[in-house]
Formats: sequence, structure tokens, C-alpha cells
Amino acid sequence: RVYSGPSSSEEGKRRDRVKNILVAAIDAEPTPRPDFTKEDAAKHFEIGKNYVKGKFQVHNEIHHDLACKIRMKNHAINMFPRTTDELSYLRETALYIDDDDDTMPPLYRSIPLDTPPIDNFDATRFMSEKEDD
Repeated sequence: RVYSGPSSSEEGKRRDRVKNILVAAIDAEPTPRPDFTKEDAAKHFEIGKNYVKGKFQVHNEIHHDLACKIRMKNHAINMFPRTTDELSYLRETALYIDDDDDTMPPLYRSIPLDTPPIDNFDATRFMSEKEDD
């Protein structure tokens, strides 16, 4: 199925191309499920089970580490002098959250992701020309 003919503008051509790709993806035949022998199915089940166990273990280790850090931070803050002491400014300074733009990481700093960058990927191809309000 094709819903529109070729457009004369560059944006219209890109929109038609994307629409035709989406229509082709929707109309695609589903891939048949592979037939596994009982041994292969058991092997794949065991691999999947071990994968899930490993992911749970990594997840639990990360969250345990974060919980310990939060607990240590709260303990350190509780060790600061109370408001009656002349050093109470230390506690107030430690609890102060500076939300100024100067304290944020710069916009050019790359953010580490789980997946490596894709070669020849141009994000501007997927961005709109005009800003949405």
C-alpha cells in the first residue's frame, strides 16, 4: 500500500518515505516461530533462565551499592553539629542543593549509555524542522 504519491518538496519526500516504511513494516508477514527439538528447547530455556538470574544479580548489586552510599551519606550528615553549635553552618551547607545552571554538567558532555554509538547515525534526520510548542 502507498498512501501518497511523490512530493515535490524535500520534507514531503522524507515524510512519504517514512510513511511507506511504516506501512511496509505493518503489512509485513510475521516470522514463523522456529521448530526446536526438546533438547534445543531445554537448552534455550536454561540459557534464558541463567540470563535472567545474572541480570537480577547485577541489578541487586547496583541497588545494594546505592543503598549503602545513601545510608553512609545520611550517617555523615547526622554526624554534623546541630543548630545550637557554632559549626552548624556545616550541616546547612551539606544539605543545600544548588540548582543553578552553572552547577549542571555542560551540554556537550556525552552521557554514557548501555549501547555503543551507531556508525553513520544522523539524529537530525529524525528531528522536526519547526519547534513544537
